[in-house]
Amino acid sequence: MPHHSHITDYSRYFSQRQKVYLVNMSAERNSEIYESLSGIVTSSSLDTLELMITNGGHTTLDQEAGSVTYKVTSEALGGGIQVLADLSGIIAENIFQFRMHGTLEMFQRRIVSRVELSARIFQRCGNFPLAFFKKEWKRVMDHLSNNGVLAGLVMQHTEINLSAGGIGLTVDATKKPTPFSMFFVEIDKDLPVCALAETAWEKGVDERLRCGFRFIHILKADQERINRFTGDSLKQNGGTHLDFKRNWVLVDRMMSDNRKT
Repeated sequence: MPHHSHITDYSRYFSQRQKVYLVNMSAERNSEIYESLSGIVTSSSLDTLELMITNGGHTTLDQEAGSVTYKVTSEALGGGIQVLADLSGIIAENIFQFRMHGTLEMFQRRIVSRVELSARIFQRCGNFPLAFFKKEWKRVMDHLSNNGVLAGLVMQHTEINLSAGGIGLTVDATKKPTPFSMFFVEIDKDLPVCALAETAWEKGVDERLRCGFRFIHILKADQERINRFTGDSLKQNGGTHLDFKRNWVLVDRMMSDNRKT
């Protein structure tokens, strides 16, 4: 059952080295896009949280200090937690300060339905900052919207693991992925899904590398497309489908927002 905690000291829910996810909740955000970052807690006190933004995503925050609100989600006391936080300052190159406010919500952590399949994909890697990838993603999406095709895009059939939250695949050990990638994934007869992803984990498997990537910049409509695709695939094989919107990390809403609509 969801639980809402009215508190003035949030620090008991955050400890050093704790992993958190940030979801853009700013009023000025593009409401058609899901945007997220990852961070590590370096300090917390009362209503203040200091985070080290991982994978070079801090270059995006450098441009946003003092102007954005995020939902901070993590795990505490055996469940999930989320609270709103305003970006209030820059402590160091990749350390940022957030001021938490409002109700801290606690919820049951939910897995996301995922399927194994062979799909045509293309992965673009590169040691570029997230700001570069976001600019390139917008250019690609504008082009796809206007032209319907992307010249020179060579997609290959690849064994993948897919969910609304991310993608997993195996690569040559010599082709270790960069912190950020742009994925094109063909799941239906429409245009391919195009999403930015961060490398979430890596594991050696028989002299190859199994990698998991978390989608951090994707159209909500494409989240829905993947959700429908995985749902249909699971139902055809007698499986059970869990809607990705039950996982609060993957939506830019608070539980209290549901009661307002």
